[in-house]
Amino acid sequence: MSRRYVSEYVTKQLCNVAVLESLTETGSAATAVIGTHNGTFHCDEALACGMLRCTSQFAAANILRTRDASKLEKCHVVVDVGGVYEPEKMRFDHHQPSFQGTMTTPKATYHTRLSSAGLVYKHFGREIIQSYVESALASPYREQLLTSGDWGSSKKNMTEEELDLLFDVVYRNFVEHVDGIDNGINAYGPAEDVEATENSDSTANINNDNNTNNKVKSSCVQKYRVTTTLSDRVGDLLPWWNEENHDDDAAINAGFLQAVSLAASEFFHCVHFHTFAWLPARRRVAAAFHDSYRIHPSGRIVVLPGPAGCPWKEHLRDLEKEEAALVTAAGNNNAKKNEKEGEEEKVKGEGRVLYVLFPDGRGGWRVQAVGVDAAGFALRRPLPWRGLRGAELQEASGVPGGVFVHASGFIGGNETYEGALQMAIKALTTV
Repeated sequence: MSRRYVSEYVTKQLCNVAVLESLTETGSAATAVIGTHNGTFHCDEALACGMLRCTSQFAAANILRTRDASKLEKCHVVVDVGGVYEPEKMRFDHHQPSFQGTMTTPKATYHTRLSSAGLVYKHFGREIIQSYVESALASPYREQLLTSGDWGSSKKNMTEEELDLLFDVVYRNFVEHVDGIDNGINAYGPAEDVEATENSDSTANINNDNNTNNKVKSSCVQKYRVTTTLSDRVGDLLPWWNEENHDDDAAINAGFLQAVSLAASEFFHCVHFHTFAWLPARRRVAAAFHDSYRIHPSGRIVVLPGPAGCPWKEHLRDLEKEEAALVTAAGNNNAKKNEKEGEEEKVKGEGRVLYVLFPDGRGGWRVQAVGVDAAGFALRRPLPWRGLRGAELQEASGVPGGVFVHASGFIGGNETYEGALQMAIKALTTV
């Protein structure tokens, strides 16, 4: 499988990396040195060091772990220590009170304060992603990657538009949580009314189809603990407090190198997935989204052709947001319009799509109601005929081939595509 390439790539990029005891160990003044702090290590600087080793500038760099300012001054790049953020001097610390930097990508503006990982990603992320993709597409897995990604035989790298998407989604789905955890930012806000921001999903259950109020109820009572995040697992690589060598620099540095490898491996797994699975899925969903008015004049039904299992929810929300932005830019802030009096209303923007059809992998078709948000269970418009099956469903709906509708109305099945489409069309007007 092509996913094996992730470990092969990380092993190659981190080959011979060492934690130095002094600057004289490099053996050459030309050998780059990455400076970071000593003592207890964390996920953000481990990831930052791993990413830097995957840039052209620091591909052969070793690491010096120290808090000695005179030694850090001689390092070619310094992360997570020093109290300075000066990218032109390759200084990437975030601990100073004056630093409040956040991430802006071509697709979104984020509000999480950056850690050293986010800072390195901000300045080197596009290069790192492109280099990985070029290497993967030049590997023995090339044919498999091109086939699964639906790319032509000449594909060698990502276009600028593809890089924009990947740079954004890798931050959103991976790097941002490292930033948040290192800066002590909870993933959820207080148990009170909170603003629903463009890059967050409420955990509330919203039942208003015409949800116009951006104030949502958030409930944040902790029900259980999650202790296996990447940051947790990096922390587990530190010597335990009661181990004989718990304060030994050599043991801590050995654990740090393991942390660099772990963080880099998971980062590139994220890059690999989003490049070779997520991005092809987006192209497929985008084509179906833009074809929706041909399926039904309302544009509220999207049909995803096979194969089964194509992820669509995140892409659909992103495409709706992009459409809403285009409509707003065109001067229609309501994101809606009637083409003519008496015709089906054409809806544009967020909340447009109510049902998505896709094959079930066994010859039948599914029709799924779209959720209000990504985190909750509320639906924009649940399917009618909830809890009915077989002949009873077919009689109630008037659609042949009906197999079932879930008791919550979130999904239903039909023996044929035509039947599933008719179920979706009838659901648009059935209360």
